[in-house]
Amino acid sequence: MQMDTGNRVLEIPWRQWSKDAFDEARNTRRPILLSISAVWCHWCHVMDRTSFSDENVIATIRDKFIPIRVNTDIRPDINAQYNMGGWPTVAVLDHEAHAIAGTTYLPPDAMLSWLNQVLAEHDQLAKRARDIQPSQGLRWAQKQLAFDPSWDTYSSILKKAVASYDRQYGGFGGAPKFPMFDTLDLLLHSYTASANQVHMEIVRNTLVAMTTLGTFDHVEGGLFRYSTTRDWSIPHYEKMLLDNASLLLVLAKAYRSTGDSSLIAPANGTAEYMNSILFIPEFVAWAGSQDADEDYYALTTREERKERVSPRIDRVLYVDWNARASAAMIYAGRAFEKPQWVSMGINTLVEVFNKCFHVSGGLAHSYDGTPHLWGLAHDTISYGAACLHAFDATGDMMWLERSQKLAHRLIATHNTAFRNSEQTGRVGEGLLTRLPTPDDPPGFARVEPDFHENAYAALWFTRLAQAIPNMDSRGRLRLAAHSSLAFCHSSYELFGILASPYALALAEYLESSSKAQRRRPDIECEKGVCRPSQHIEASRDHPFKTRS
Repeated sequence: MQMDTGNRVLEIPWRQWSKDAFDEARNTRRPILLSISAVWCHWCHVMDRTSFSDENVIATIRDKFIPIRVNTDIRPDINAQYNMGGWPTVAVLDHEAHAIAGTTYLPPDAMLSWLNQVLAEHDQLAKRARDIQPSQGLRWAQKQLAFDPSWDTYSSILKKAVASYDRQYGGFGGAPKFPMFDTLDLLLHSYTASANQVHMEIVRNTLVAMTTLGTFDHVEGGLFRYSTTRDWSIPHYEKMLLDNASLLLVLAKAYRSTGDSSLIAPANGTAEYMNSILFIPEFVAWAGSQDADEDYYALTTREERKERVSPRIDRVLYVDWNARASAAMIYAGRAFEKPQWVSMGINTLVEVFNKCFHVSGGLAHSYDGTPHLWGLAHDTISYGAACLHAFDATGDMMWLERSQKLAHRLIATHNTAFRNSEQTGRVGEGLLTRLPTPDDPPGFARVEPDFHENAYAALWFTRLAQAIPNMDSRGRLRLAAHSSLAFCHSSYELFGILASPYALALAEYLESSSKAQRRRPDIECEKGVCRPSQHIEASRDHPFKTRS
């Protein structure tokens, strides 16, 4: 953690997330104060310089709480459970790790008042938190029992995406405006399947706005995290590896679909930023993010910026983000005929596996010279899906075999319903987001599935099943995909257009089912002699194909 002049945040005796900290909370009868921060987060830095540097706030936290600080990128599993609507998050937990109160940024006086109020009402808040601990498993399972994949659901999510489109400025919704990459991907899928020009126009207009206005760095390249305004004019100046990888992939898909040459320059600018600024040669991988610095990015020439210290880069290798970046670089390299990008993506996948895979723990989440934190589903999902891109680019069976092994390992460890399905015939709970550990306090040990992780997993499992020849393995993968889709179906209506990955996974699953059904009459056999059928359908319309 870097210290600014006057920054007293380190005077707070922050603890690591550990069983020892929660034991101390129980023994001293003090609540946990959990600070979830990020190295790239502007308002996190502001709160460190203000609220967490205020003498009265420091004294109150030191005397009345057990303070724990967590980096959201290092521990996304903790952030997923306790984030209170953004960064920074400040959550108060009891000694069993049940959340009893929470807030985001508060200035010093408001923070002190809030802390004192939580202390005064602690017993009532803690009792209420214990009483309302959700019992979602049964509710999810009941909704999943009748699940049947349907194009109607795909259509419903697609219609919400179109309805959310900002016709004046591009993108979706109002301010703040985030780049909704999965929604753009969904619209691209629809265009590819149906030639719906309206959907392509939404994608094209949004990409133009994102890459020609204030949210794109026109000096060093790369996309800022989001726009504070509806018209993409005033960005939040963080740059994230995941955002830039996602932009590169969508630009490449749009280019492959249309051949629009205007997409080449922003793709080059995005890849150049990733490969010249975020890339860490000694890791042969990309750093996770670059900090926000409004004054630095206000400089409009490279020469001016060379005279300044560039914003801090988080030089940690994150497995899931590097896998997504590798997949984007491989796909974009093929689309834009940049073989060096393909090589960079494949080399990174090799190095990430060598540095972060262990036979007993699987893939770690992060690497800073040493791998850390095994058992998060998203790392394996992202890496396994990227292996399919490497296989498509190289034809090397090693990548297909690695993807298959990782998928079956994840199903065996993270999908308890699948493990029981052979005896009970019941599947549907989906993949757990993480594995419990002996160090988990009780309120954190209640591991649940994650909507988006299950959508991405279903997409990976379905695509992998289509690529492998082994029928038993293919069936197991499709059953796991169905399980993840069923979990997503139980709550997709709550996510609006953020359910786009689920729609994409549904489409892949349904399209592959149709292909399998069409293959059955392709071969006719009689007395041991097999030949092509004379009754093969020449084609079958996609459910959303535009009709004249």
